[in-house]
Amino acid sequence: MGRKTCGKRRVGLKQLGYYFLKIWVKLALFCYYKKIKVVGMEHVPLDKPVLFLSNHQNALMDVLLIATSVKKNPWFITRADVFRGKFIKSLFRFLLMIPIYRIRDGKSNLHKNMAIFDQCGELLQANASIVLFPEANHSLQRRVRPLSKGFTRIIENALEKDPNLELQLVPVGQNYAYPTQAGDSATLCFGSPISVQECKDSLDLKQRVFENLTRLTTHFPETEYNEIIRKMGQEGECYLNPEEANATIAKGVFSPMGPKKRNLAPKILRLLFLLWNLPWIFLWRIGLKPKVPEPEFMATFRLGFVLLTYPLFYAGLLTVLWNIYSADLAFVAVLAHTVVNLVLVKIGIASARLKTEV
Repeated sequence: MGRKTCGKRRVGLKQLGYYFLKIWVKLALFCYYKKIKVVGMEHVPLDKPVLFLSNHQNALMDVLLIATSVKKNPWFITRADVFRGKFIKSLFRFLLMIPIYRIRDGKSNLHKNMAIFDQCGELLQANASIVLFPEANHSLQRRVRPLSKGFTRIIENALEKDPNLELQLVPVGQNYAYPTQAGDSATLCFGSPISVQECKDSLDLKQRVFENLTRLTTHFPETEYNEIIRKMGQEGECYLNPEEANATIAKGVFSPMGPKKRNLAPKILRLLFLLWNLPWIFLWRIGLKPKVPEPEFMATFRLGFVLLTYPLFYAGLLTVLWNIYSADLAFVAVLAHTVVNLVLVKIGIASARLKTEV
């Protein structure tokens, strides 16, 4: 009885820790993004196993936006090369991440995926949900890339264990306006579930998922990609509505971008944000930004920087002002700094920066 009680207590504490971490990250995303819009959540089945299949543009931001949007606590298929060191492995297990091995991780490691497929099959049989990115890589390009066959192997393995498994595939389209900038906006589009029982074979399954993702995501055909970017621009809030953006692309009728108007308001807005956060801007640009390995990781590194540094600063500021002056002044100062930052983000520091760039 003692061991069972301790085991339940550990599970309960782990779930509580995950719950608070989820709230913390959700709050951070709310503060980081100008706007997050979630569409089609009513399509997600709550009483059946679900495999979320998403496009992959923005590194860990894609993961966090799904994790904080869905009601279930989903598991995540993650590339195995990031599972390095005991601490990282323990942390990722706590975050419900499962490693998957690719050819680039060494052919000798590919056999380990069989155990991963078995684990996924058991989770799906237990009515769990799993998130994976079938493109198998990330890219800021606004198109859905060819899907790998890895996710079909997970499905096949699950059906081998239970041929009657009512597994539902929910395609997820993630769309960003200014993906590498703070104050970005994002739209998550959850599509109608695809029942694996209704698919003929793995090729039919892949085709259905691909077609759904191209509808839920602003998708530029590869052969016309550079021409469309030239006409529509690299970034902008026009890409947050994939249905309208894709209709525009299909018609081939684009609104002229025209010259950028000179306006002092965006410059003042941007300058105020820089001055209000000068120490962190300096630390970010000098210390961490040069170490970002790829543009796709820019938002991920910046959000991590914000998650770590701002709580420490506010705790320190609160302590110092409380001891020197009063508790009331300390709370007002921290609240004022937070509110000003939030207002600047919500009125669009990302778009303000873009408009002032030459």
